Amino acid sequence: MTHTLRALPTLVRIASAEMTAYRAEVLIWILTATMPLVMLAIWDAVAADGPIGGLTQADMARYFTVTLVVRQLTSCWVVWELNQLIRGGGLSPQLLRPLHPLWFQAVRHWVALPLRLFVLAPIVAALALWRPEMALPLDFAHVGAALLSCALAWCVAFGFQWVFGSLAFWSGQSLGVFNVWFGLWSVFGGYLMPLSVMPDTLRTIANWLPFRSMLSLPIEIASGVLPASEWPAALGIQAGWVAVVFVLATWVWKRGLARYGAFGA
Repeated sequence: MTHTLRALPTLVRIASAEMTAYRAEVLIWILTATMPLVMLAIWDAVAADGPIGGLTQADMARYFTVTLVVRQLTSCWVVWELNQLIRGGGLSPQLLRPLHPLWFQAVRHWVALPLRLFVLAPIVAALALWRPEMALPLDFAHVGAALLSCALAWCVAFGFQWVFGSLAFWSGQSLGVFNVWFGLWSVFGGYLMPLSVMPDTLRTIANWLPFRSMLSLPIEIASGVLPASEWPAALGIQAGWVAVVFVLATWVWKRGLARYGAFGA
């Protein structure tokens, strides 16, 4: 770990140079995650006749505006990078380095955050002008809990993408499997709709699935949907998923490396 911490400044410089060189690609990645704007238009029209799931039009605007930001803070693309590295043999030279290959992938995600937020700023400002009544709770407790939840959500998302990316050690269809997972995440992660509009039974199930911990929970905290009294339990479940997924990812990775070493790239 000490060696890793010493290497982090170098990794940050490399990742920053790469992001600058491929900034157009990063911008495209950002713009492909604007589905919350589409869903906002849909749910705003639905809520025009009255609250749905306890959410008014202002609540919907607040929810999907926060979704737009949280999606950028918690998104990652390591499943595609890892799949390409494994199938193309690019992983081999990275395994010779003294750092775990996933460290550089993680740093690449962190370095891109300022650009992501910069691009989002005018969009969020326009939404605030459109619905000024959707003021966000900006007290220290809400902001701190939301940022903590965003960090945990990113860890869960990164961990599961690590798992699915590692499936490329065995199959060329790992991205197809991940696309099914992404579809479930879109529904049960609160990306296409707030979980509060789901039927009670389905919402109860969704609360325990990992998808909520990957996106919906930080949105619920930041937008004020989730009462503060429920934060500790929800964050505890989220932290539990972080532990579970990283144990699973490490196990799959080690099994995959054994196969990779036996059969080669």
